[in-house]
Amino acid sequence: MKKYYSQNRINMIKKREVETWIYSYADLVTNLLALFIMLFVLSNSSSKSRADFITGIEQYVKSKTYATGRIGTGQSELDDLHQLISQAIQKSDMSGQVNLTRRRTGIELTFESALVFDVGTAKLLPESLDILQQVASIASALPSKYFLIVEGHADSRPVNSGLYPSNWELSSARAGSVVRTLQSMGVASTRMRAVGYSDTKPIEEDKESDKNRRVVIKIDTEMDGGL
Repeated sequence: MKKYYSQNRINMIKKREVETWIYSYADLVTNLLALFIMLFVLSNSSSKSRADFITGIEQYVKSKTYATGRIGTGQSELDDLHQLISQAIQKSDMSGQVNLTRRRTGIELTFESALVFDVGTAKLLPESLDILQQVASIASALPSKYFLIVEGHADSRPVNSGLYPSNWELSSARAGSVVRTLQSMGVASTRMRAVGYSDTKPIEEDKESDKNRRVVIKIDTEMDGGL
């Protein structure tokens, strides 16, 4: 049987659909009810049970991360990570020579290749080891959801050292050298990836620019670096 509603009934339904605040109010009342029930249960519990419950709540709140940040600090995990790495760079000999960028799902460090390797080689320069050690220490302490993606990039000039047939092999070897070094410093190999891009991702229009010859380390929650 078809059901008919009076006009007043229809108007009341339409008004309720417009007044969306009532849903938030209902959630508030429900949460308050849950709070009062919890307080009632705690008031009838032993002192040890109450202490254990409060400790558990505190630990949960401190570890909880929301889209707007972590409760208690006003910062997200990525903000904290960015700050730690920024401080490490400032204390190193490469301060001002490493570009640090905040990404959607992580942090990106860009090293000019001339600051990390000699021309045409994949052997790390001694002055780069200090900052890599600090990056390794920070990365090792991060939750397992973070990965390290090391990218090797080259300019378009041919390789003349004779060690590598092309910039593909050179850029890949440089990424592999950084990964191998980070592994020796304590970063698990399962959390890292080495990628060589040759000259396919220039950051300068002039593909022969030295700035295109660089190494990038991404600390990211996505294994592909958020690409």
